[in-house]
Amino acid sequence: MELREYWRVFKRRAWIPIVLLVVTVLTAGALAFLSKPSYIAAATVQAKATGTSGTTATQTLSLQEVAASDTLAIAVVKQLGLNMTPAELSKRIKVAAGHSDLFTVSITDPSPTQAESIANAVAKQAAQLYQEKNATASSTVFQVNIEAARADFLKRFTDAQKALLTFEAQNPKIQAASANPNAKVQPENIALQTQFEQLQLDQQAAAAAYQGFEQQVTTDTVQALSQANNFTASVLDPAVAKPDTTSRYLKIGYAAALALLLGIGLLYLLEYMATSKRETEGCVEIIDAPGTGVSP
Repeated sequence: MELREYWRVFKRRAWIPIVLLVVTVLTAGALAFLSKPSYIAAATVQAKATGTSGTTATQTLSLQEVAASDTLAIAVVKQLGLNMTPAELSKRIKVAAGHSDLFTVSITDPSPTQAESIANAVAKQAAQLYQEKNATASSTVFQVNIEAARADFLKRFTDAQKALLTFEAQNPKIQAASANPNAKVQPENIALQTQFEQLQLDQQAAAAAYQGFEQQVTTDTVQALSQANNFTASVLDPAVAKPDTTSRYLKIGYAAALALLLGIGLLYLLEYMATSKRETEGCVEIIDAPGTGVSP
């Protein structure tokens, strides 16, 4: 079939998809508007991560990730005593990023009161966890690195101290001679005296390195604590429930599109299965004889 023939068939049976479309839209619309409405409640959360000089700070978790976490869902279910599992609640939580640092946390529920309660609880928990998890994550990494470095510096100091004490216990005369500034080193003790002084230098260097490390840790800890306070989040606008009409129109639209597709498919299926011929070419092909005229 050529395109003109497809168009001719469509015009002849166009009533099929039209009728199916009208019936489907009326039925879906009646069911959608007569059914129990759903309510949507949305709360606005402001979450910021700024550095000490006003620059953007590095964050480990975004507000969307925090809101989708099992930790938040479990806390909200326990807080409100909801008759649902944390996994079911997580599927109903929707977080949309707005302008700059604003986020919208929305919940859909048949009950307007419960929709508001859940949305507000999720928003508050998300704001709290956003600050806690980001501060805790950065602090945890910081502490792990600190402990590893501290263990290394402490081992160097204790090894140097043990080596010095062992040498002093094994060579008391060398230690006594070193304590007396007027004492002269005997030629046979020059090597031992040199070794003793080297061990003293190693012990002093390890002690100084360990002390310097602890001083730097104090400075870095104060800086890390001030950095943790830069992860701020709060509920800007509490949730207010309102009827969710968007889902109704979407359902009607989906039903209309499906009905239109089925109607067009049915139109060409009936044409394919039809045994009667309406065109001259079809009749000529069947009887294998030239046509002499067309009757109206």
